Amino acid sequence: MATPEKQVIKRLPTVQPPIQRGYAPPGRTRSGLRRHAQTSDNEMISPRQRSLRMSWINRNTPLAELTAIVLDTETTGLDVTDARIVQIGAVRVARGRVLLDQTFLTLVNPGEPIPPASTTIHGIDDATVRSAPSFDAVKPLLDAFLGDAVIVGQSVGFDLAILLRETRRIGDRWHPPHFLDTKLLYAALDDDPQERSLDDLLAALGVTIGHRHSALDDARATAEIFVRLIPRLATKGIRTLGEAEAHSSAQTRILERQVREGWYDATSVRPEEAWADGRDRDSLALLDPYLYRHRLRHVMQSPALFLPPHMTVLDTARRMEAEQRSVTVVGDAKAGQVWGLITEHDLLRALVREGPSALDRRIENIMSETIISLPADAYLYRALARMQRNSIRHLAVTDRSGRIVGTLSTKTFLRQRASQAILLGDEMSEAGNPAELAKARARMPMVAGELLANGVDATEIARVLSYELRELVGRAAVLAERAMKSAGADRPPVPYAFLLLGSGGRGESLLASEQDNALIYQSEDPDGVIADWFTRFGEHLAQILHDSGVGFCADGVMASNTAWRGSLNAWRDRLRHWRQQPEQAIVEHAVQVFDGHLAYGNAELAAEFRAILSEETRGDHALATALARPALTPEILPDTETQVDLKRYGLLPLTAAARALAIRHGITATSTSERLAAVCSAGVIDPALRDQLDEVRSRLQGWLLHQQIVDLEAGRTPNKQIDIASLSPIERQSLRASLAQIRELPAIVQAGLA
Repeated sequence: MATPEKQVIKRLPTVQPPIQRGYAPPGRTRSGLRRHAQTSDNEMISPRQRSLRMSWINRNTPLAELTAIVLDTETTGLDVTDARIVQIGAVRVARGRVLLDQTFLTLVNPGEPIPPASTTIHGIDDATVRSAPSFDAVKPLLDAFLGDAVIVGQSVGFDLAILLRETRRIGDRWHPPHFLDTKLLYAALDDDPQERSLDDLLAALGVTIGHRHSALDDARATAEIFVRLIPRLATKGIRTLGEAEAHSSAQTRILERQVREGWYDATSVRPEEAWADGRDRDSLALLDPYLYRHRLRHVMQSPALFLPPHMTVLDTARRMEAEQRSVTVVGDAKAGQVWGLITEHDLLRALVREGPSALDRRIENIMSETIISLPADAYLYRALARMQRNSIRHLAVTDRSGRIVGTLSTKTFLRQRASQAILLGDEMSEAGNPAELAKARARMPMVAGELLANGVDATEIARVLSYELRELVGRAAVLAERAMKSAGADRPPVPYAFLLLGSGGRGESLLASEQDNALIYQSEDPDGVIADWFTRFGEHLAQILHDSGVGFCADGVMASNTAWRGSLNAWRDRLRHWRQQPEQAIVEHAVQVFDGHLAYGNAELAAEFRAILSEETRGDHALATALARPALTPEILPDTETQVDLKRYGLLPLTAAARALAIRHGITATSTSERLAAVCSAGVIDPALRDQLDEVRSRLQGWLLHQQIVDLEAGRTPNKQIDIASLSPIERQSLRASLAQIRELPAIVQAGLA
């Protein structure tokens, strides 16, 4: 219906009702209200199947990856307390595209006369709706079309208020949706307090439509406005559904007027009316922490069974039975040669097809030549996702050099529950552009929240999140290579290693990550050709990561910065410079390089870099002391603070202490827990102190992770702070005790460095 800002007097060109879903003029066949969506190959799918194909949505979902329904209604009036619906129009938007072949349009008989003033606006009179269905007939089919999609509209609070009232009238339950108002989104671009009409936005964004005040035409126009707003919002840092909701809620001047007039908002729904379906938890309700706590190396069959290609099917079956294997590698382990895999199903298939004669066949004739593998350090949820995506039952497991060291079967997962949440890993690895990376990254807060609710320790959750961050960064490198190729550049001129630094490199990243990375490439470059290639590559990489939701590093610790990329010899020179000038090492953020972990590229090159790092800095007292400064002089939390920066007052000093002691005592471990364990084994600290520090770190990370999840739910950008008021009295006491232990670090570190 026309809302106050869009009352344009325009009658439809014909008084005959248009042919539409759910209504047919007298003498024509009524085919029902539902129109099935069509797939690319024109097969018809049911609403249930369509809902399963819809994008998985939560508040962290990027707007560019959102599945939304843009909706508009025409009504008997503008007063939400008594207006009735006479027409509903809607169109689906997916991944920034308006799907014009997926629409919903129906007239609705309001059961009361339509005022002539309203007919003047939308052209719908009593005769038009006389044979139309009532709202109670329309509602189930509208719900089927909407599904769990985000609802978008121009002044959509009006439409939702009317829909809520109609739902109450028929005694049905209301399904509270995520919703976005294009008027509020446009205002958020420049904090514009003015209310812009649909016509204003059409003109500003260059959108043309058919008939104004036809529900479907208005919905299509609003859909075009919405998709054109998405990139503009991104330039303002509004990239996710949660951020869009938060910035919309900040347009208080507009919202106050809407609330006064009774438009829909979150307080419109009484608890007893709503469906408590927990959509933001979605399929995570069945998430099993086991899959996120164990890696392939914990459960794989190792060593892998290698059999020669000339072995017969009969001898292979006997060998597999004797060793209780369901899969074997066809190859030569000593020579490092691999030709394929043979599974028990391959043997059975050969016997079914060929009968007893198959027993004498060589296995090279029936093996699967395509070998799908994952590294031994991958988590089980990634293996299950990879198997499901490729419809296979077995995986090869490799070490860091790519050598097959074991095998994994789906039997490992028989007692584990599978859910959509496991797709996190495979979506990350298969992403074809930054938007798909951002979509996969949007699952991470949900996984973290469910694991936290299941009692998984925050340090273990951080390892999972860090693993996925490494995968995201690695995938970004693949996309950057593709971007280089599209721009006409050749493949990388020399092998390189791309390292994730900081908390991600240590395996301690939570949900507030930024770009901390470095690049090492092989060979010198007297002509500058190699350096030029990696300069452009670094620029592509930084932008791709930024577009996927991993923001630029405020300190410039990125491979796009000359100081954080170079040849092995260039890196050796930097390390010597930092060793000779420890104070400069602090200024130049040298501390980051000690936490590096390979995200993509040549593993041997990364290992050589780690060896040079150890060689140049091992045992250096001056450098270790300089880098230990946050632990030697930890900041004291003021008593008046209500927002506590847990990184500043807790995690940073603790991490610095472990790193400095590791440098001083020649320990190459990168994670804080491994460093503490190693310095304990070296006799620098005792086991009781190590356990205390591990417990402090676990508590700090747990509080911080919980706060970051809350922030994301509210559409706020997560940071390193927690709200003390959100803690229970016991937790506040525990926080004070934890920070008191942090204040004991100077004596511990001084003794360890000496």
